[in-house]
Amino acid sequence: MNEGDYSALLPVRYGRFSQHTPPLDVSIPPSYNSRMADKDVNPKLQAKLRRLGMVKGARKLKPAPPVGSGRFSANSDRLSVSSHQSENHPSNSTPQPLEKLLPGLERAETAVGACSVLDKVYPLTHKHGADALADLLAFTPDNVAAYVQDGRFRGLDFRDFVFLDTETTGLAGAGTLAFMVGVGFFDGDVFITRQYFLRDHGDEPAMLTLLDELLAEKAGIVSFNGRSFDLPLLDGRYLMNRMPGRILELPHLDLLHPARRLWRERLGSCALGSLEQTLLHVRRTHADVPGFAIPGMYHDYLRTGDGREMARVFYHNEIDLLSMVTLTTRLMGLLHQPDNAHPVDVYSLGKWQAALGLAELSEKQLKLAAQGDLPLNLYHKALYELGWLLKRNGRRAEAVPLWQQIAATTFDDVTAHIELAKFYEWHEPDLSKAIQWTQQALTL
Repeated sequence: MNEGDYSALLPVRYGRFSQHTPPLDVSIPPSYNSRMADKDVNPKLQAKLRRLGMVKGARKLKPAPPVGSGRFSANSDRLSVSSHQSENHPSNSTPQPLEKLLPGLERAETAVGACSVLDKVYPLTHKHGADALADLLAFTPDNVAAYVQDGRFRGLDFRDFVFLDTETTGLAGAGTLAFMVGVGFFDGDVFITRQYFLRDHGDEPAMLTLLDELLAEKAGIVSFNGRSFDLPLLDGRYLMNRMPGRILELPHLDLLHPARRLWRERLGSCALGSLEQTLLHVRRTHADVPGFAIPGMYHDYLRTGDGREMARVFYHNEIDLLSMVTLTTRLMGLLHQPDNAHPVDVYSLGKWQAALGLAELSEKQLKLAAQGDLPLNLYHKALYELGWLLKRNGRRAEAVPLWQQIAATTFDDVTAHIELAKFYEWHEPDLSKAIQWTQQALTL
């Protein structure tokens, strides 16, 4: 058998190579021993990867070859991000580095490496939608302590909080990492957005170090869905890198849960993008990018080194941070002074307060909501909530007028009739009235 000819090793049932068939080339490159650095990697696999041009990191990658079509087939009705990219940036154009596209993007050095950092400074008078950034500073976190059930919020100041949002390589799994961590915080008479970015995965320890140093100076965190996603993800990355992290130790206000409690009844969707349009009056520019496309854009950046689409991700993350500031302002305004709020939102607030056991506040808001311009179904719900609140506190007689009002304006719900019949049978005995309300219920 000649050197490099392995046809004789094939099982008989597959036959042998004929003399006209070129031998299978499985020879190992002569330079393999000198290039082999990691003995833990399978030698054959590493040799194949090297022949395919694989390199470690993203800094020495060549631009990707021209692509003739989008990521999805022509028969697919899904949004084709690759096609959109090819329209904005012709395939034969020169890749643009992020440093050129984002003035101010710098490399920050730490004891464990470096990562890219971009700072932007806003005056407190800057308006994001209908609200100025400074509007939040008129409130203190004290009011939110009872709603998040964390007494550590009392006595704090929003100037000492950090607003946090991540962009990740996926939605779940041990291999998911945050390639961008955006933070925003007040500093004197300005508001600063700071974005830590991984030029490749090797920058992660430096990013985590810089983030931890910032959190050490802050009293709390504000996020949007951070309790379920951003904070556990970052805490896991600290663990994977064998680094201590304090991210789960700080008081944390996750805006998603109050938003659902307060605005879902009136506005429906409580995704941040939806709240920007329906509540905050924020309009993003064409530079924005849909969230589902971001992981793919980062993978494309690692493959090509072209930063043009990644610059849009920086914009997306920056707007998220600013929107969290003004959303917090709206939340605090509703908690602090609900008298001027929409009646549906006041009803939602009273219902939330009742669930938390804040009976006195709940009674006040539910009465206020019932006096407002509510749709009939929500008017009934407000009266029911108020009636049950009074009933639980042993004030059934005060709930009777509420049940009577519901009974007089409903055509298909006998719940109020039943409550009235039970009241007159057991608590203020009057069998004739009990029978009367029972008969009315039977006629519905």
